[in-house]
Amino acid sequence: MQTHYHVLGIESDADNDTVRVAYRRLARDHHPDRIANSSAVSGSRDMSVINEAYRVLIDPGRRALYDRSLDATMRSQGPTSTGHPSRSTDEQWDAVRPYMDRPARVPWRSLLVFGSFAVVGILVLAQFGGVDNEVGPDGILRTGDCVEIQINGDAREVLCASESDLVVRAFIPFDGTCPGLTEPHRDRQGMGVACVELPD
Repeated sequence: MQTHYHVLGIESDADNDTVRVAYRRLARDHHPDRIANSSAVSGSRDMSVINEAYRVLIDPGRRALYDRSLDATMRSQGPTSTGHPSRSTDEQWDAVRPYMDRPARVPWRSLLVFGSFAVVGILVLAQFGGVDNEVGPDGILRTGDCVEIQINGDAREVLCASESDLVVRAFIPFDGTCPGLTEPHRDRQGMGVACVELPD
């Protein structure tokens, strides 16, 4: 089994600087642009394998997980297998423990600062942002909306213009009954029935 350590040609206890130097050396030697005109293309290592080995071994968290998976693989294959990293199981666990014992870090200060800015921004917008009371129809019927009755009998919301406008006094489901002196008109959106006050 060829490990990432073998791909980069380093020992399993190599530090990040050693990993970086080994990767750069291999990338220079095996980059597709460099070997494109060479007749040894078929014998060269695949750059994607080198990149993957570097990506795993340069990151402490990924490397710890990789070492654990190597250890589990080697244990399942038995002691005669080849390609086992030179570190013992205890040394591998010693390398993993600092990452496992640390509690998850939450950036409380940053969250507090951003939260404070958000609250201040909302308060400023609410204080100085003018509220437009002349809001036009949004197409959704509610109790108190002014409506006009269309040719097919549906109710459509309109901007209230005078006291003689037709007003929705209740909004009920299709199988409901309109109260008092109101007559049912289907909502143009098909959301229910608008009980419209009868004109005098």
